[in-house]
Amino acid sequence: MIKDKSDLLREEAWRGVGAGVVVVPDSRGSRSGLRVHFEGFGPEEGPYFRIVPSGLKRHTVTAEIGRFAKPCIEQMRKALPERVVVARALIRQLATSHVLEIVPDQSVDDWFITGGDFWIKVTVMGIADPQSDEALSLTAREVIVPLMASMAELIGYDDLAGAEAEFDEEGRLTEATVKRRERSPRNRLLCLSIHGKRCAVCNFSPEEKYGLVADILEVHHIEPLGQLAAPRPYDPAVDLIPLCPNCHRAVHTRRPVPLHPDELRALLRP
Repeated sequence: MIKDKSDLLREEAWRGVGAGVVVVPDSRGSRSGLRVHFEGFGPEEGPYFRIVPSGLKRHTVTAEIGRFAKPCIEQMRKALPERVVVARALIRQLATSHVLEIVPDQSVDDWFITGGDFWIKVTVMGIADPQSDEALSLTAREVIVPLMASMAELIGYDDLAGAEAEFDEEGRLTEATVKRRERSPRNRLLCLSIHGKRCAVCNFSPEEKYGLVADILEVHHIEPLGQLAAPRPYDPAVDLIPLCPNCHRAVHTRRPVPLHPDELRALLRP
């Protein structure tokens, strides 16, 4: 039963969002499922997420607001504009692949948290065995993680995962065996969630070719990290793009400034 898979969902949420979560069985309604909320918030003090099997071949996933979440809602309403852009982009990407509903009725392009009556419902269809580990893992990666990441953007990752900056910085120098530019795992998640798991230059999809084991897409910084004079916030929606290993290596054949993705597209044979 899906209610017995709390550890699996907790692991997927941690791997995907980088924030600690609490997962408990949820028996509300006619079907049992799982309920998730961020560590540091009580079960009703912030956004929470539910997944339940619905019908024979579906998962229903919701993001809802707790009854005692007024302080959290106020914090989310004050989110920086760039965080709002990323939060909306994550939801917009979900709407391209799944049936999505926002209540009160709002557009995926300009929704905002109205209060405790706000929720987002995503219906995932065509699941052979909704109770299986494989199905739950896939729905967690494709739906629950982007939903959680969207809400985490509005709350602020610093309150969820101990981040030091208001908006993740790329390019901080850290001491290792040699100096290297620090890359943000969160930005990789957001880039792939926003732009999709397909090369932005050649349109290659590793998952379509190799299946779920082929998580080989790489994230390219349009402005190279090595060219930064100082760390600066990166917006994954506009500063980062996913590339297959071949295209990523191709853009870096020109140094010190790599080819722009548009230049590489122009070089592709028809």
